[in-house]
Amino acid sequence: MKPRSMRVRNRSMSALAVACASASTLVFATAEASAIPWDAQGALRWHQTPAPQLPDPGCTQSYDTLPPFPGRAIEWGVGPLAAGTAGSTQGQVVPENAAKADAALRLLKPGRGPFSVRLNRLFQSDGEAGIARYRDLARRFARLGLDVQLQVRYHPSDADNGDISKWLAYVRRVVQAFGPNRHVTALQITNEVNLTFSPNTSDGFYLNAEDALVQGVIAAQREAQRLGHRQLEIGFNFAYGFNPTQDAAFWRRIGQKGGPQFSRAVDWAGIDLYPGTFFPPTVVDFGNSLVEGLAVTRRCLMPLAGLGRTVPIKIEEIGYPTAPGRTEATQLGALEGFTRAAHRFRGTYNVDGFNWFGLRDNDSANPNFQSQYGLLRSDYSAKPAFDRYRRLVRRFSRWSRGPWR
Repeated sequence: MKPRSMRVRNRSMSALAVACASASTLVFATAEASAIPWDAQGALRWHQTPAPQLPDPGCTQSYDTLPPFPGRAIEWGVGPLAAGTAGSTQGQVVPENAAKADAALRLLKPGRGPFSVRLNRLFQSDGEAGIARYRDLARRFARLGLDVQLQVRYHPSDADNGDISKWLAYVRRVVQAFGPNRHVTALQITNEVNLTFSPNTSDGFYLNAEDALVQGVIAAQREAQRLGHRQLEIGFNFAYGFNPTQDAAFWRRIGQKGGPQFSRAVDWAGIDLYPGTFFPPTVVDFGNSLVEGLAVTRRCLMPLAGLGRTVPIKIEEIGYPTAPGRTEATQLGALEGFTRAAHRFRGTYNVDGFNWFGLRDNDSANPNFQSQYGLLRSDYSAKPAFDRYRRLVRRFSRWSRGPWR
């Protein structure tokens, strides 16, 4: 029996081939127009965007020129744990009510099709105590019938900062601890290594972080194969658009550091993006802004690391917070746009995962927007986006290779 990741890739390849063949036969009215700068705000749709002019070493042009095309159904999900903040510490969090959280997750899980939770903030510095806590969390969510994706953070103690040998031993230990749980289906090795300013949320702050990403992916894949944990898909993520002039250099470096050994070990590539919040700070169209991110990642950035079209993209984090000046109605519109765009273009860009960030506000009374990403308020009352996401997940989980809408 082939590993799950291989089966996923094979199912995606035919849809991608048809999508690319279809796109190559289209004649656009703008085909002879000059290439345009990266349309991160999503002002132009795919049929309005001229083809990029190559070479484009910095990936600074728009690549959203392909039509929506169906593919295998996306596995939808949500982050059930507290959000981090883009600073040195995490803000105060209203204590969790596990029973209410689990009830909300049962409502989000579709009757047909899988649903996943993405567990963030498993820090290397927390050692065995952290592994034990997250193993209990994984078992809790597995009992609800949920798939579990685990964010394995290169967040070392001061003494271990830059010590890759200790990090790799930790990665292998995580595989050993979580691999026997068949509901644990994905390990994200490191987090947002292309960001260097936020040790709380992003591993790029620490020494040798790119080596930790590359070697960690290879080590996790080897250990999973050695132990026969065939359900585990090994991948990594990046923070889209935070430093767009440097993103291409980041992807090129990890490709050079890892070479073919790295590209063979990668089952999926993840993207964290927050249109309307971080990058771009304002949007014309939420859904089309997401497609812009998928397009430049798939068609320009991933090839720099030797990752071809058969490597799926997981939308690891996407969200829109509420807070003063940010309404729940706007969050609802953002969620609707993001979700529908991911579904429509899932075959075009081989997207197989979508995780909303996150389930519940850290503290709805805190005016800082980073405390209010949730579909639920911190008292577990639902924002309008919660029911909309539940309905869309149910609808789109029924699709496999049917027509896009």
